[in-house]
Amino acid sequence: MQNKAPILEETQRSEAANEKLFVVSVGTHTRLGDVLEFALAETPFETINADTFVSATWEDRRVLFAVSADATGENASLRKLAASFRVGALERCVCAAIADGAAGGEAHLDMIRLLRAANDAGASVLAKPLLEGGRELRQFIHGKETPFTQYRIAARELVARLQAAQMESTKSSRVRFITVLEGGAAHDWREYLSRLIERNGGELADIGEPDETIMLCENTEGLPNEKTLSLLAGSGKLRMLIASPATGSDLYTACLIERACLRGNYTLPPRAVLMFDGLSAVEAMASKAEMERVKALFAK
Repeated sequence: MQNKAPILEETQRSEAANEKLFVVSVGTHTRLGDVLEFALAETPFETINADTFVSATWEDRRVLFAVSADATGENASLRKLAASFRVGALERCVCAAIADGAAGGEAHLDMIRLLRAANDAGASVLAKPLLEGGRELRQFIHGKETPFTQYRIAARELVARLQAAQMESTKSSRVRFITVLEGGAAHDWREYLSRLIERNGGELADIGEPDETIMLCENTEGLPNEKTLSLLAGSGKLRMLIASPATGSDLYTACLIERACLRGNYTLPPRAVLMFDGLSAVEAMASKAEMERVKALFAK
């Protein structure tokens, strides 16, 4: 008879690792150290430095990026981390982030780049990361509690959401398509996506609460206009198909993520952004190679 004890022990170790939260520490923590101590008081966790984290491959893990911004705003360690993720390094992981500016520096844009890099590496990104950008804790000046107490409570709530998040990426049965594009381009993309979604067991639906939203947009000026940003008022999972005939696609994408996930309530499923650099929406659809990339996105 086969001895099942080693298999059981391995399963138990794997389950324990999945329950544990991995805190990736970046920067020198002062105020953030106190915030994390409160937020993680009832949570099993392990702290890992950034170099150790990017040297390994992680699967089915919950990851909290804890960043203290440099006083100068350079954030060299944070930028290095964002540039170091390998393809597939964070498969089926889910991540959240806390960034603190107690030293006077800012890390807002660098944090968006980090979260997008983690998403490209296979991780889901939770909505509403906690990015406190200054010494004054201005976002917490209202309320009965002191700003610092509110800050600690918000951090604990973020940890609780991360612990409760689903790591398995389930297929979406109801998908909503949104775009500010008009005419033939919008119609052709809608028809094409509808066929792909139906082929994978879902449906494109405009009525009711969707499981996932797909946004098609076109970068023609370097920054998204207010009409485009106004579409990002929903919640749930969000994928973005971005045609970018103009330069500045990274900043354009960062602005969309900021509105959708930082101010808004959207979660990014793994590899949520598909960029068509140098192509309009019409040109992307006419490209067989680009359409194969779209097919691959829905096949995962």
